[in-house]
Amino acid sequence: MNPEVSVIIPTYNSESYLAQALASVLTQTYLNLEVIVVDDASTDSTVKIARSFKERRLKIISNSQNRGVSYGRNCGIRHARGNWIALLDSDDWYAPERLEKLLQIATSNNADLVADDLFLINDGDRCPWGTLLQENGQVIHSPALIDAVQLVQSDRPASLNTSRNWSWGYTKPLIRREFLINNQLQYNEEIKVGEDFVFYLECLKHQARFFFIDRPYYYYRIRNKSLSVRKPTEYLAQSCEITQSFIDQETGWQINKQLLAALEQNLAVFQTRLTYYRAVEDFKAKKIFNVVQHIIACPVILGYILDKVINFLPDKLIFIEKAENTLTVYGRG
Repeated sequence: MNPEVSVIIPTYNSESYLAQALASVLTQTYLNLEVIVVDDASTDSTVKIARSFKERRLKIISNSQNRGVSYGRNCGIRHARGNWIALLDSDDWYAPERLEKLLQIATSNNADLVADDLFLINDGDRCPWGTLLQENGQVIHSPALIDAVQLVQSDRPASLNTSRNWSWGYTKPLIRREFLINNQLQYNEEIKVGEDFVFYLECLKHQARFFFIDRPYYYYRIRNKSLSVRKPTEYLAQSCEITQSFIDQETGWQINKQLLAALEQNLAVFQTRLTYYRAVEDFKAKKIFNVVQHIIACPVILGYILDKVINFLPDKLIFIEKAENTLTVYGRG
């Protein structure tokens, strides 16, 4: 008999985390599942740790070369036998009742995707410091049916002088495998940022019934070296490209005007932030002419640049003062 749920775990050099991720799946209150670990040519003991779990529900696939997380998810989905696909990053973990709860929501609402809120926890901490909805100041009436416009709006960056926003693209929904097969959907293996968001938006553009619940059952670990922590200019440049590609798709008589407007607003914000961070990089590199060019191209960043300069100068003056004091001391010797 085939399992009801296939849990896909793409992994690469995750020897410090994989055991916890696997244990959280194999101890779920819902038992009719399989776990597919797709190792992306790890060079540490990741595969050895996976094989240490003597569990008939566990399947391990090893790539001969590093192909990226999207390839790993696609590979896992191709080998899946379950009616539902559950996603799990190798450094995250599930609450024990997660799959049972999401399956109940999926069945009762005839859903194609069901996502839960996320516990947010820093690497090394024992307790989460918040959830995705809490950090965004969002309140939803659960279960909430969300559409493409809402997903895009959730991905819009916060203003430059506020903390980060947590896009619904960070969630890891339970997905009906038949829906993916019927619509020939898979992860885009060419992009390196926002892979999940792009995948979910494609699902919604194919009329997926996507439900969101306000209970967190997924523990999302924030690591300094994880793929979710990137150089801002690299992340924003590709975000602009991805958003522009979706805008270009919204043509012809089937155009979704609300979705197009939301995408265009996101693009404008991404472009402003990209210009700002490029200006900051040039400022740090003392390329003042380039900074001026960025300000001319996007005058709205001037205020933020001035704040950066004002905050930078005191630190610079303190450094100079300390250096002068050091020189004075050595001079007296």
